[in-house]
Amino acid sequence: MKHSRKQDCVRRYHIGKMGVSIVTMAEVLNLISDQVHKRLPAYICVANVHTTVLSQHDDELCKAQNESLLTIPDGMPLVWYARLIGNRRVERVTGPDLMIKILEISGQHGYSHYFYGDTKQVLTKLRTVISHRYPGTEVKGMCSPPFRQLTENEISNTIDDINKLQPTFVWIALGGPKQEKWMAKVFPYIDSAIMVGVGAAFRFVIGEYKHPPKLIQKCGLEGVFWRTFKHPIDNGKWLCYLIPAFGTLMFKGLAQQFLDRHSNIFKNSIS
Repeated sequence: MKHSRKQDCVRRYHIGKMGVSIVTMAEVLNLISDQVHKRLPAYICVANVHTTVLSQHDDELCKAQNESLLTIPDGMPLVWYARLIGNRRVERVTGPDLMIKILEISGQHGYSHYFYGDTKQVLTKLRTVISHRYPGTEVKGMCSPPFRQLTENEISNTIDDINKLQPTFVWIALGGPKQEKWMAKVFPYIDSAIMVGVGAAFRFVIGEYKHPPKLIQKCGLEGVFWRTFKHPIDNGKWLCYLIPAFGTLMFKGLAQQFLDRHSNIFKNSIS
């Protein structure tokens, strides 16, 4: 049976049409803890340059991210923009880092987990790593969906499985924008789980992927780093399209901030 629930959300700043939560890692963990205690379903998006740019032209993706409990800034360019417009305490919160933080405290708090996405081989390794590295952490289920458009029946079966198992968290590794749309689609039918779209986080946990050196991360080049190694040909297309598109969004946003600020100063001076 479908339920309609409006998710509580913290204040956001906007990059074009898309809103990003003004949060630190500590605040994200506290908000998630509060949501767990309420035993209400929610979903959390992890935003980067790619999903931000796509959201400007994809209304379904934009709606999914704007209606989430949280849409957290994974990419450093999103953090830079937040700070430029006055939100200086915003921190980068990556999908892998958030997932690992939650796994570290799961045994202590009795959190249970369901993992959805990636390959069966990755999920098998993930289960082994979790049992050794995070003792006391309960894995209630895992599912590697087909790498194609899912049928309504397949989606319905997954919803039934999640509601039957009642995990605290459902971690979705479908990649953007697929995982954001999937969470928004199934959210009204989920009884109590908190869903988090974490991209390649499963592979970070098992050690297949690692964050690049801190300098590369601080320079906002982690996306470029991974695409250069994984898809070197497509990396050029990514750089040529996404970086100018995101730069344009930043410029327009900063220009609007400047105009709004000076318009208010002018109004105050003549009132």
